[in-house]
Amino acid sequence: MKRVMLAAALVALAATTAQAQVADKRFSVTTRLGTVTPERSSSLDLAGLVGLDTEYSLNKYFGTGVSVDVTRGNTHREDFVARLRYGNPTAGGGDTIYYQYVGQPVNTIHIGAFGVARYPTKRITPFVMGGFGTYTMLLDTQINGKAAIKNSASYTLGGGVSIKFTERSGIQIDARQLTMRNFDRGFIDPTAGRNPNTVFPEDFPSVPAAKNTAANFMLSLGFRYIPGNIGGN
Repeated sequence: MKRVMLAAALVALAATTAQAQVADKRFSVTTRLGTVTPERSSSLDLAGLVGLDTEYSLNKYFGTGVSVDVTRGNTHREDFVARLRYGNPTAGGGDTIYYQYVGQPVNTIHIGAFGVARYPTKRITPFVMGGFGTYTMLLDTQINGKAAIKNSASYTLGGGVSIKFTERSGIQIDARQLTMRNFDRGFIDPTAGRNPNTVFPEDFPSVPAAKNTAANFMLSLGFRYIPGNIGGN
């Protein structure tokens, strides 16, 4: 009888352990809203952010997933000054020159894979994450006179906290730095290098030196949800 009871206890313990292990392996979906603050040398202004993370938990500490971030911002107009000339310089009174700040909207889509490490507690779970992917910048076709698309590699580092409301839902607050590789500021120049201000550059704000990378600080608030009957739940 004791052996039977002992065997039953071992079976129950094994079943409980297996159930806990399966429960760790589950999917979660996080929708995020936030802002993106680009590095000053990128000549991009602050922009809004819409993001989506899908994550698969390998166990309660580690997971992997895919993220998509979409932003729509504008170029920093003071960095692009055009010299516009009107009239006939040979006529009486000479010609007229205007200096104009020029800007344009910039749409950016970032898709990446990431790994995450979490330290779960009863309600609050801090985490760090990192990954790599690709970004695509799309400019206005009417402004540029043609389809203007650029894409290259990127990588992401960040961290944050998730706060559990129920077993399946909660919120997530995170900060990430998205670094764009092979960044070309000339690509987003709305003047396309035409009519540059070469006469009075000292009368306008100085433009920071261009770089081949652009760091973007992303701050977002998200809603995290774990669907039912997926990954063993």
